[in-house]
Amino acid sequence: MADVRDLLREVQSRYGSVEAFCARLRATIEDPTLELPALVLPATPGRHRRTD
Repeated sequence: MADVRDLLREVQSRYGSVEAFCARLRATIEDPTLELPALVLPATPGRHRRTD
């Protein structure tokens, strides 16, 4: 538990508050959510393709 208290003390001394620290972290992330395109499966039936 002492490690957590030490971390909180350090964060508060450097950034003023935990909220300010979290805001700074969010500001430094460039695009945390990247939407990937949907996977399109080929329309041709293959030898190992399921048929049920």
